[in-house]
Formats: sequence, structure tokens, C-alpha cells
Amino acid sequence: MPKKTYQEQMRNSYPKHPIIKPIPPSMVKTWGEGTQVLPSPLEIRDVMRSIPSGEVMTAKELCVVLAKKHKVDIACPYTTGILMNIVARAIEEDENDDTPWWRTLGSCGELKPKYPNAPEEQMALLEAEGFSFEKKGKKCVYWVVKR
Repeated sequence: MPKKTYQEQMRNSYPKHPIIKPIPPSMVKTWGEGTQVLPSPLEIRDVMRSIPSGEVMTAKELCVVLAKKHKVDIACPYTTGILMNIVARAIEEDENDDTPWWRTLGSCGELKPKYPNAPEEQMALLEAEGFSFEKKGKKCVYWVVKR
């Protein structure tokens, strides 16, 4: 069977999502007890679409938006991060989808290394909106700096 496109993954691979469930024991030390949402890719795309030009949103901030929407303690950061990458790549596959995936960043404000043509394309799109970058770390990680 051929590999699914990112569009197919975004639209069809997570039919049960969003899923609300308890925070698992392996995550309680970091996140505490309570409930979490495993978001759907389409929800993540909707949040990406809501980010205006000249603004950015970190993965942590995106998780907060999703948790509030579902009235839970957290949105699973692992699931959210994986789905952010799938959504960004799915948007790139569809020339008619102008969702600004490049306005979403890693949890600490860094460019997403698994986004399409990373990091050059995300940098170029953000530079066009007036952002500049500061190189940090030994692995050539770029951090977004406001105008």
C-alpha cells in the first residue's frame, strides 16, 4: 500500500481525535494529575489559521488554546508537536491552502526543524513579516526575535 500523503494523514488518520483522557502516570511528574486532550490535526490547522500576520505562537501557547477549548488541564504536548509537523506539511502539499503554518514555533520560540524545507522556508516567511533571528546553541538552532 502506498504511503499516505500528509493531506490524507491530516484529514483521515485521526478519526477518533480529539480524545479526552486522564494524564498518564508517565507524564504526571511533569504535568500533574488531571485530564488531557489529544487534539485532531484539523483543530491544530484552525488555530494556525487564527494567528494574524506579524504574530507567532509557540507550541506551548497552542497547547493552552486547545486545552481551554476542551476544558481540560493540558493538550498533550507530544501529540500536538507531531500533529503540528503533519499539518504544516499537509498545507504545503495543497497550493490552495494559505494557512500560515510558519507562524507556529517550537515550545521555546525556536523554528521547527521538521517543518517543510526547515529552517530556511520558515525563516524567509517570518522575515517577510518583519522578524529577525538570533542563532543559539551548538546545533544551529534559530530563535525568533520580535521586530
